[in-house]
Amino acid sequence: MEGPYDKTVTFVAVDDLGEDITIPGSDRALPPDLAYLPGHTLGALLRAEREATAGALAQMGRMSCTLTLPNLTADSLGELFMFFQLATGYAGAWYGVDPFDQPGVELGKRLTYAALGRPGFELPATASAAVTDEI
Repeated sequence: MEGPYDKTVTFVAVDDLGEDITIPGSDRALPPDLAYLPGHTLGALLRAEREATAGALAQMGRMSCTLTLPNLTADSLGELFMFFQLATGYAGAWYGVDPFDQPGVELGKRLTYAALGRPGFELPATASAAVTDEI
């Protein structure tokens, strides 16, 4: 809520969570501040938190949006990831930045290529042991 008015918050909601979990209570001693939770589902708790946070942001004049996925399948998540990739490309164009030229991640890409044996990309001696030990 604090800080400059130059950001937006994006919430992700899911219509079909698949298996939802009921918050237990009778077999566990919950602190008094949490005594209202047993019997509710984790999905209901997350939905209430998202809606309350979005409402609080709106009351403070803060921008937000909610993207709603039908479910958590590979197709739905792939579409969400693609959406963010496209949004990054458009934002870069609007801000006059090439979002696909990222010198800050270039070393990581070169080390990944080298670690996986891509021709023309050899690990520098200082990074060789650390990278190959992790793989």
